[in-house]
This record gives sequence, structure tokens and C-alpha cells, in this order.
Amino acid sequence: MLFSCRNPFSRGALAGFAVALLLAGCGGGGGGGPAVAPSNLALPPSSSLAGICTLDGQKAFLRSYLDEVYLWYNEIPPVNAADYTSITAYMNALLVRTPDAAGLPKDRFSAVLTTEGADALQASAVASQRIEGARKADLTPLLSTHLPGGSVPLHKVVTSQAGRKVGYVLFNDHHVGAQDALIAAFEFLKTSVVQDLVLDMRYNSGGFLYVAQTAASMVTGPEKEGRVFEQLRYNDKREAETRAGVFRFTNIVQSPEFTYPRGHALPQLSLPRVYVLSSGLTCSASESIVNGLRGVDVEVVLVGETTCGKPYGFQRKDNCGFAFFPIEFQGYNAKNFGDYTTGFAPTCTVADDSATTLGEPDEPLLKAALSHADTGSCPPGTATTSNRNVQALELRSAQRAGSPTGIGGRLVLRPKKQ
Repeated sequence: MLFSCRNPFSRGALAGFAVALLLAGCGGGGGGGPAVAPSNLALPPSSSLAGICTLDGQKAFLRSYLDEVYLWYNEIPPVNAADYTSITAYMNALLVRTPDAAGLPKDRFSAVLTTEGADALQASAVASQRIEGARKADLTPLLSTHLPGGSVPLHKVVTSQAGRKVGYVLFNDHHVGAQDALIAAFEFLKTSVVQDLVLDMRYNSGGFLYVAQTAASMVTGPEKEGRVFEQLRYNDKREAETRAGVFRFTNIVQSPEFTYPRGHALPQLSLPRVYVLSSGLTCSASESIVNGLRGVDVEVVLVGETTCGKPYGFQRKDNCGFAFFPIEFQGYNAKNFGDYTTGFAPTCTVADDSATTLGEPDEPLLKAALSHADTGSCPPGTATTSNRNVQALELRSAQRAGSPTGIGGRLVLRPKKQ
């Protein structure tokens, strides 16, 4: 039986006490108590409140869950739960919006979706379904007609003006299946003996960290084996998870998908530098690749625009038809750097042009990367800002103003044991 006002202890005394404590009483009549427990009174475990699917029960679960896992749990503002008529509005009220060191809202990334919406979004590999925020409607037709489908829809070898063999990989997301596609692409590039690599992540909003770990490990060589790719730091209640939350550069598949088994040798290029094509949509797990490689002294040359600035990540938690994605951890590289909330600035600032084809040597971002590979410096002048570029910048601005970015971010996969 679900919790109700008539039978407040139907799910146990602890659950009934928690709902009475956290919420403004049943029925919402007049006033109500504080949404936050006094500092000297611990909240009950969220597991004891799960499945109580009245609105009050869901609020009680959420408040306890955030107290357990939220990176900034000790900064949650005191709000009156009775003032909110939906679980989405209540969660948004609990998030920490105080300015960070860059003057931006500290949490502009946590999200809550319906379970159906989260399932559809995570299952999709279509770029238009990955993009959230105020400008989604404008960007959807543009991206869906411009981008090939799939996580890694294109890999090839192009030749620079000076005759350098350069591998090009269009890398659109870190979804399940992306690792297998990346391994196949890198096997081709290794066989081709490329001298440089261009990772096109201008529309890659992120996803699973194991995919980023594998991608970065294939850029490097055996000498980086075992070094820190990314260290995840949780709140101070989760020190054991922080100690265990280390992703390391690896020579083999650690988290198998469908094609390549655990232990399969990765095709490593052993490159001292890599070119990353970026935009304001290059986010989270994509930024992990940049930060992780720089942490082990691989030169990362960014071409395009400043990345989105999300060093944070989360895991999905379902309850009563909703999927919660509160920020749980911050990622740091081997040099203990993880504070890039303003994003990574490009080495060469180049505007995108939707009239050109991705992967072709005359496409502005790739052309600039090839020029830099030949000369060691950015090409003179900049391209004319295209409509698509303006829209991407507007989306980034909306995200920084506090619009949720959905679940295309930095997630930890719990792979099945092999």
C-alpha cells in the first residue's frame, strides 16, 4: 500500500516520520514545515522512502536522496516543499544555483526526466535527440540534416597540404556501442600509419566515461598504461567511492560492449598530440578526453569554439516514473586539474560553416587543423560566422543561464561482470 495521509505509517514508521518531517503535512492545508531537516537530525535513507508514489512521498525520497549523493548536499537551499506542485519544480528549487568562481550558476546541469523520456534519450544515437535547452527546437532540423547518424559515422585518412597523413574521426556521442565503433576506426588508422589525428567532437555532448577512457587510451601508447585518466571526486559522505573512482589509461578493453571482449588489445596510435574540433556543444565526457590527455602531457590542440565547461557527472536514479540525474562528482586529471567550468578555450578560433561537408579538407575546422599540423600555428583570419554557429552559441548561453542540459553528459557505467 502506498503512503497516504490516512495511514501515515503504512510503509513503516521511518517512512512516515520522514514524510512528516520533510514536507508541509498531508493535504497541503495552510502553511507547512520546512523542507530541510534540522542540522542535528539526520534524514532517513532514501531506500526506505523509494516507491512511495504520492507527490509528498516522492518529495521525501528526493530530499533524502540528494542529501546522500548530491555533490553540494550541504549547500542545498532551505525551501518549503509544500510550495511545489510537481517533483520537477521541487528538484529545481533544491539545486544549488549560487555563482561559482566564474560567476556562473554552480549547478546548471542536474536534470529530472520521466523514465520513458530518459530511456528514449539514452537509447537514441541521433544528434537532434541529444540536445536539450532553450534552442533545441531550432537546432533539431539543422543537425538532423547535417550530421550522419551513429556514434562514429565517419573515419578516414586525409592528406594535408604538406603531405602529412592525418586520421579523421567524426565522434558524435559516448553512447553504448561507441567504443566498438571507435576501436574499429582506430584499427583502420593504425594500419594506415597516420602522423596526426583529428577527433571531431563539435557536437559530442558526452555520455559514458569508459568510452572516453578508451578513446584517450588509443590516442596514447603503452607508456601511459596505468596513469590516471580521470579521478572522480564525490561528496565527503562518499569517500570510499572517491577512492575507487579512478579511470586509468589502458592498453586493453576494460568495459566490453558487443564486438570486442574484455582484454582485447586496443589499437594505440602513440601520438604526442591530437586535434579536437570543438564547439559550445562539446561537453562533459568529451571534455574528459581533453583534460585527461593534457594530464599526461599529450598536446591537445582545440580548433573551433570554447567547450561547454562541465567537469561534473552523475548516475541515473529512478523512482515513481521519474529518472533523476543530480550532479554527483567532479572529474580531475593526473595533474589534479578539474576546474574548467568556463570550458576549454580553442587554440585556433574558427567558425563553423554548415555549407561544407564534415570530413572534407575544405571544411573550415578541419582545414585549420590540417594547416596547424603543417605549420605549427593557427591559419590567419577567421571564417564568417554561420547561422549554425550563432545558434550553438545561443544554446550555450541558455545553458549557462540555468537551462537543464539533459543527460548527454558524463555518466558512470556499471558494466555486467564478464
